[in-house]
Amino acid sequence: MLRMRVGSKALAFGLLATSALVPGLLAGTASAQNALPSFVLSQTLSVTDYDGVSDDLLTAGLGVTGLSSATAPTIANPLSPTVAELRRRAIHNAYRGLVDTSTGGGWRVLYGPNLDANYNDTGTEGKVAGREYIALTDDGSGSNFQTVIVQIPANADRIRPCMVTGPSSGSRNVYGAIGTAGEWAFRNGCVAVYTDKGTGNFFHDVSRDYLFDRFGQFLPRGSVGSATNFAASFTTSQGAFASAYPNRLAYKQAHSGKLVDGKWGDYTLQAIEFGFYAMNQYLAGGSLLFAPSNTKVIAGGVSNGGGAAVMAAEKDTKGLVQGVVAVIPNVIPPQRSGLSIRYGTSTLTAPGKHFIDYYTQIALYAPCAALDSSLTGAVLNADPSGSPTGSRANRCTALRGKGLLSTNTLAAQAAESLQIIHNYGYLSEGDWEIPLMENLNAYRQIINTYVAEYGRFRVDDVLCGTSFSATNTAGAPIQLPAATAALLFAAGNIIPPAGGINVIAENAANGPINEVMAVSRSTGLADLNLDAALCYRSLVTGEAAPGTRMSMRDKINSTRVRQGMQEVVGTANLRGLPALIIQARNDEVIHPNHAGRAYFGWNKIVEGAASKLSYIEVPNTQHFESLISTFGPASAPIYLPIHHYFVRGLDAMLANLRSGTALPQSQVVRTVSPRTSALTAANYKTFLPDMATTPTAANAISVSNSTVVIPQ
Repeated sequence: MLRMRVGSKALAFGLLATSALVPGLLAGTASAQNALPSFVLSQTLSVTDYDGVSDDLLTAGLGVTGLSSATAPTIANPLSPTVAELRRRAIHNAYRGLVDTSTGGGWRVLYGPNLDANYNDTGTEGKVAGREYIALTDDGSGSNFQTVIVQIPANADRIRPCMVTGPSSGSRNVYGAIGTAGEWAFRNGCVAVYTDKGTGNFFHDVSRDYLFDRFGQFLPRGSVGSATNFAASFTTSQGAFASAYPNRLAYKQAHSGKLVDGKWGDYTLQAIEFGFYAMNQYLAGGSLLFAPSNTKVIAGGVSNGGGAAVMAAEKDTKGLVQGVVAVIPNVIPPQRSGLSIRYGTSTLTAPGKHFIDYYTQIALYAPCAALDSSLTGAVLNADPSGSPTGSRANRCTALRGKGLLSTNTLAAQAAESLQIIHNYGYLSEGDWEIPLMENLNAYRQIINTYVAEYGRFRVDDVLCGTSFSATNTAGAPIQLPAATAALLFAAGNIIPPAGGINVIAENAANGPINEVMAVSRSTGLADLNLDAALCYRSLVTGEAAPGTRMSMRDKINSTRVRQGMQEVVGTANLRGLPALIIQARNDEVIHPNHAGRAYFGWNKIVEGAASKLSYIEVPNTQHFESLISTFGPASAPIYLPIHHYFVRGLDAMLANLRSGTALPQSQVVRTVSPRTSALTAANYKTFLPDMATTPTAANAISVSNSTVVIPQ
């Protein structure tokens, strides 16, 4: 491995190409001078060559064998990990967090570094030689920058150049999509471009004044300087907040005041432009040889990354993107009436609710709904770790006391809560994951971050009486252990509560305390901080919580939140680009009725005959690929990898862009749960049939008279 920090003058070395070596590209462009995009902070640009043996682009030297191991790569000094160690740990974590690496689940058979473009096992470790460019970019704000990475394989296809985007899923760091978009890119000789979308799990330890640099090292502010992904700003002052709330952490997504979610598309487009710069440096010796006119660019992504890919296509005014493949994307369709969804014999007349609307609603009722008898035996069907026994049952009691439930027994309240969730457009196919989502605090993760972000609140606003901090066994805020902090860039997956950082209920009767241990003041119950959940719901709806009145400050805060909500809404106009949205029917995170299905319907209304979007819905698949093996033979149902259809969708899109091969039309893919059968190269189509170019009438998805028709 050779790393060079090149500043504003990137050195071109290694494999070069000229117009003579790359026939078919535009004549005369090789003499033009390549220039670093103006939004890139030149002083942060670093270039590293990987030999594909000791270290590499795709697996950080671990190979498919190392990635298959649940044991994380070692760190010589956990208090001071090196850049290479953080990168290796981050890639190992990202890979295993995004795809199912269990035996028999498709790993090393349907996907994995060991496979070639035809999905044949090469018998190798799948290491990829090439060059990696990393830098920070500015969106015009002049602070709290984004990280972008370009990875160019040494065997990049120079005759038919191609590029695929990898915006990180969830709130992961910049390497988050390496095992999804990156692996496919290298398998096909394409360049991979990544962005952390302005999220990236970055936090600011306010008391210690420690920040992250672009490589994920957690350092004193003076060592990082201004070129950091995130340094908190304050409504009052840092000192005042640190004194009043010691050991609290500010998170970029929640507390930067930038509303980064509204710029996901812009950050993805920045990554593409940076990608062309890097391609021309590495493959063309600094000449302007590669451009959108001769390079096939696919905006690809998973989950929030899929939403970023769609937003990039919506916002692209430079012709950078030629096609879109988004799987389980967090897309927020236009927020207006006029669309309905007919699913089997039932019709939903208000689909396409805002992401934070349906999350704040479900967050109220999920703890109680998880106790429904239909979910007996579901994975992690228990009170959240650390919470008092009976905390979910207490939520049922508290909801009844607030008049938000009408029944009186625990069983009836759980059933009523589940029905309320269904009435809000949540498919019953996703019910099985509600206990898991609740146990892992997933609903609380979303509402504690996204509402604050939409309203552009600062950490010292302490919105709804919540903050972030590490806690001791009693739930009291403590300083985040140094070793945990040093590795969190690489080990952290998602927003708090996760990675040793919890949500603090500042206003609890027994607070400040870990939210899952909180006793709500309004109920006197350990009910998983119902008071905060009601507060967040009120800010989203603009309506007072039961038994309360909104103060003038509450009304102003709600207006801020609802204005921010509108800034992340999509247009559903993909500008006539060929596109595939691939939705997991059993998705418990991004709900089909409010995301993929509704976006597809609005796209057909907005674009009409110009639309080239196909909507693919896949039963027996859900959101968390890495948890598929958790839903084992002892706990039905058993799910299939939606990732299989992501890579096959990318295959289809590349074939369409290169040779005009027809894309699959909108359809339900009739998968079959494998139960105890291992997926093999010989049998997988029994369980994972191909997407049909022209589906049968029984499987075809259509839009008629503003109604999306989905076969059940």
